[in-house]
Amino acid sequence: MNKMLTFVLENFGFSCKYEFMGSMIKTKLLALTLPIAGISSIIETYFGLQGLTVLSFVLLVTLELFSGLCASKVNKQKISSKKFGRFGFKLFVWITLLFVLNSLRLEYSSYDDTIGRTSYLLFNWLHSTIFIYVNIEYLISVLENLGVISGKEKGTLISAIKNKLKNLIKNDK
Repeated sequence: MNKMLTFVLENFGFSCKYEFMGSMIKTKLLALTLPIAGISSIIETYFGLQGLTVLSFVLLVTLELFSGLCASKVNKQKISSKKFGRFGFKLFVWITLLFVLNSLRLEYSSYDDTIGRTSYLLFNWLHSTIFIYVNIEYLISVLENLGVISGKEKGTLISAIKNKLKNLIKNDK
């Protein structure tokens, strides 16, 4: 068996099994990859969001923060710690809501009765709806900030998004 493994590895250009293992597991990168994998796993477990989604959300929130700071500078408004604190508090509330809704969703995911399945569907829907709502809020805020920064009217795209949302909500009732 060992001879066959050596033969296969040599055909793929590896001199030995240790060289093959070294190419599979980069020990120099473990200090970076293990924490990222652990954090991703924790976020997915506790917040119900996958890594790429979290990265996108962090980028959107960061863009909203920096575009808001730039818009304040364009409007010659003083940047205060109170407004920055509001930003952090709102983000904390949104993340806490996602945690709670995901926890409730996970709680009811294994229930097999009608109430349990209904509860799971409700909390799953709430989790998704809240997350989508938060992303739309931050996206609209970024667009408004970009309108202020560029000096152009911000209404066209934002009005279209808001009208579409209002129609969706109206039709959902």
